[in-house]
Amino acid sequence: MSSNASSNKPTIAELHKILATGKSLDQTITKELGYPDLTDLFSTGASDAYTTSFASLKQELVSITDKQFPEQIKSKIDETRCRSFVGILKEIKRAWISLDHCLYLWDYNTGGDICEYVDQDQPITAVGLVKPKPGVFNPKIDYLLIVATALQIIPLGINVSEPTQLGEQSVVNLIAVNLAIPSDDISMRSVVGTADGRIFMVGSPTGDETNNTGHLYELVYNVPTKWTGPLCQLVCRTENILNRFLPTPLKMKSDSRVKSVVIDSERRILYILNFDSSIEVVYIGTHEYTPVIKYKSVIEHAQNMCRQHQRVCDPEEFLISSLHIIPKKESQKIYLMAMTTGGYRLYFSGHANALRMYAPVSGTTDRPSTLELVHVRFPPAEANLHPDEPKAIYHTTYYSRGTCISAKANKEFDSVHITALASVQQEQSSAINFGYTNVNRMPFIETAASTDTKFRIAAIDEIMTGNELRELAQQLSDPQRTFVAVSIGSICAYHKKRPVDILEHLIANYRPSNESQRKEIMTFFDEFGKAETCAMCLSIICDSGDKQTIDTATYLFFEYGGVPAASKANQVPNNYLAHADTMSGVTYSGKHDGFVLFLARLLGPIWTTKLFVPSKDGKVYVNSCNKEDNPFITVRRKLLRLKTFMDAHKGFHDPATISDPRFQTLDSKILALYLDEQRSVHELYLFLLQCIDSIEFSVFLWDANTRNTLQRYISVDTPSLLKDLDIKMMLTMQEGRDFCHELVITAVDEVTVKNAAAFNETVSTDLQQRCPVFFSRGDFFFFRGVEYIRRALHDDSENEKRYFLQQSLSQFQQASDQISEAHISSICSFYQAQSFHVGVVELMLDRAQKLDPQQQALAVFESGGQGDEASKALYDARTKAYNYIFLALKDARSLLQPKVDMSRRVPIADKAVYVKQVFESALQNKDPLFHYKLYYWYINENMMDELLAVDTEFLVPFFSKVVQDEYISLNFLWQYYRGKTQFYKSAICLTRLAEMPSDQITLEARMKYLAYARVNCRCGEKETDISNYTRVQLAERIDTRMNTCRLQIRIQNILKNSGNIDAIAAAKELDYQLFDDEHKLYSYAERFPQLQDLFKSI
Repeated sequence: MSSNASSNKPTIAELHKILATGKSLDQTITKELGYPDLTDLFSTGASDAYTTSFASLKQELVSITDKQFPEQIKSKIDETRCRSFVGILKEIKRAWISLDHCLYLWDYNTGGDICEYVDQDQPITAVGLVKPKPGVFNPKIDYLLIVATALQIIPLGINVSEPTQLGEQSVVNLIAVNLAIPSDDISMRSVVGTADGRIFMVGSPTGDETNNTGHLYELVYNVPTKWTGPLCQLVCRTENILNRFLPTPLKMKSDSRVKSVVIDSERRILYILNFDSSIEVVYIGTHEYTPVIKYKSVIEHAQNMCRQHQRVCDPEEFLISSLHIIPKKESQKIYLMAMTTGGYRLYFSGHANALRMYAPVSGTTDRPSTLELVHVRFPPAEANLHPDEPKAIYHTTYYSRGTCISAKANKEFDSVHITALASVQQEQSSAINFGYTNVNRMPFIETAASTDTKFRIAAIDEIMTGNELRELAQQLSDPQRTFVAVSIGSICAYHKKRPVDILEHLIANYRPSNESQRKEIMTFFDEFGKAETCAMCLSIICDSGDKQTIDTATYLFFEYGGVPAASKANQVPNNYLAHADTMSGVTYSGKHDGFVLFLARLLGPIWTTKLFVPSKDGKVYVNSCNKEDNPFITVRRKLLRLKTFMDAHKGFHDPATISDPRFQTLDSKILALYLDEQRSVHELYLFLLQCIDSIEFSVFLWDANTRNTLQRYISVDTPSLLKDLDIKMMLTMQEGRDFCHELVITAVDEVTVKNAAAFNETVSTDLQQRCPVFFSRGDFFFFRGVEYIRRALHDDSENEKRYFLQQSLSQFQQASDQISEAHISSICSFYQAQSFHVGVVELMLDRAQKLDPQQQALAVFESGGQGDEASKALYDARTKAYNYIFLALKDARSLLQPKVDMSRRVPIADKAVYVKQVFESALQNKDPLFHYKLYYWYINENMMDELLAVDTEFLVPFFSKVVQDEYISLNFLWQYYRGKTQFYKSAICLTRLAEMPSDQITLEARMKYLAYARVNCRCGEKETDISNYTRVQLAERIDTRMNTCRLQIRIQNILKNSGNIDAIAAAKELDYQLFDDEHKLYSYAERFPQLQDLFKSI
């Protein structure tokens, strides 16, 4: 492991900052993954603000390919000379064309895999691809291809075989499902399906297609029974319900004029567009078909909104040509968009008054209650349009994610028009105010562009790339949005340029000496903002393969990225762009905020992706990503490129000090801003390293799961956090980090059992190589210690077992202050079961020392529990560590019991010697607080005799200064001194013990203490460190006390034998103390006459 990686390992304090940074960045990621709600853009009933694309790149839609149909199909077109239909089936990546009764499908990317269906002889009127109902067909069938003719509706099963090797292409197979049904001479025009397998079609009687008539039909089919196949019938949803039960001659005539239908599977709504531009709303639950409303006055209401905007429009321009669903991720309140033949876009809500400021949010239900026109969007103004020239009609439209592409019919060919929500900077940039919320609505500004074609467009669709981020949130390496326009004979593909594509083009052509190019760059920074443009520069730096482009982007990043500044007073920071919590009132530079945006956008696609998902049978968890197409690996590769950039420009993120030469010319206020930003960027850099390693750790977990080394948590029935584990949890939650430790321990357990012989190939070694920064140094020591424990558990040799236990202790001691309380408890229990009590003692003493190296806990102890909160916390931490030792000592002492159960313990040869070694290991430590706590433990365990055998420098101070009970203190010390042949000190303690006032000591005991004191005083005559005069004084003092004690005993005996209650009570009082002066005893003679004879005899 490199020294650089080692220096970047997080300490506990840094880990807390990393988690805090992750929580702040989570806000940015959430915002970047979302779309601006259309509701926030509709400030008025109508709008018409457009802008062109930036600078000289005015063409947003760039044609990239114009592919002709395969030669085999082109020849069929030339030969057939009949009515034909074309379209795109993007779900299976196929184009289709119907020529009379023949249907052809082919891969529109390669022109290959041509599939032909000619098994019927009627002209095909409509083709659609839908999802099948679950459980009805063969599981191999991915989709149903609905082929409609005037005589029958023919469903065909579609199976897509994905390529298994590089260079191969997918193969589409048609499968017969035997579900054809007569269409009763109805020519279908379109086919759509719901996500749960319902199929709807629009058709009209054959020969009546030009009379603007039409009905809505549903192809109803059910799960096959034991005796029959799938039951199928065609139900007309727009005819009078009585007609279903009447023969054809008696059916009532219907004036239904259905033009088309669209389905909102997310909200379970079906919208019917009629030829008179009225719209019907139907709620379709699992088996429902419930009409909600028919909106007949769409054109009138749209005109009224335009008049309020001082625009008078031709009613013909409001004839609706198509309907388009607005998904919930684009708006919670706007449900539908309608495109008119004049290019107007009409936006509808499913609830009344939905856009009013104080209207309740209909979040409890998506079921519509009405259909209300809430906004009219004017088409872009057309240049060079002659007043007398008829306006061209918008006839084919595609809409998704704020982008609308329409085909407009001109004299000979169609033109393609695109509008999209502009990515320009707002008046008040969110990148500058860190989440400050402007009370004004966002402006509804769109870019508009158009391009001419040389064909008539029949259908427009988007090729799904899997990237659904906003344009500003996309990186240069992300695939651009690709749209296809299909005509009879060709397929034209278009790319939509994003701001980052435009910036790359400007940078690729940038020359510092060219003033106009420099102004273009500066204008780009002004238009998109410093933060957004810096984020784009980082994307170009990390994704471009051209060195000159990278160098130019790097220069622009640092040159035009701005500097930190003091925040304005009216800004309210809420850390939207994850600025460090080191100083308030700072607006960071575009470089800082651009880095945050870029990092958030890189992490966005995988941030909340669960690492494990339930298997198909729902019993176990399986990996959510495979090795072949793993988005985590892609993101990690991009993060490594960003790290390379940061490592090459250490001045951007290395912690700076006031003495840094770069800041010598700055005044103190500006300097504080620069230093704060430098600290913030450094924290973000450390977070970047954590992101890289968290992904690698995810790969480690997938590998471990593949090797079946996560068995403890892999069952769905086992309660655990495995189902919730994602990158966000790892980088924002302490709970997530702790669970990662548990997963590593689980992997260690499994690997040790399966590969006990190959100890060099350990989990900890693997992790140190894969993700050296994700875990701290202490974590790796802990993992290594666990590995040694597992080896000791599975090794039969006693010597090897002891060696591995000692090695585990050595590893744990390196991280003793960082191991969690739960793991510490487990380690201590394991050591005790392995007859390694010494390991508990040494580990906990080391932990206590590292937790409190300055001995602050001792000051709290000596002050009687007084101190600041930090010191008290250290005292509690030390106490917890000591308690594990006391439990181990008690457990070791229990081994000396005659009938101790050793069935679950490692055998011990000589228990007495073993226990002695354990206690000696505790007493050898020089921690004064531990010794004081240990001696208290001895006292509480009634081990005073054992404590007398202890010989430490802390024992006498403990009983002299710490123990508050003087009786216990003196009673211990006189015995201790006598055992050490310090007879004079023993005599002093005995004398003080006899003299001390106490209810615990009787006069007989006091006399006994004095007698012992007299003996010890005589024995101390040989002690050279005590003068003869001092010893004589003590002897005289003892004799005086003994005389007093004898007198008090005689008085006490007389009073006890008197039978008088008061006398007996007085006798008890004499036990409390020895009187200093015999004359004080005369008061008893005055109270009790029976004592007078005694005092006369004295």
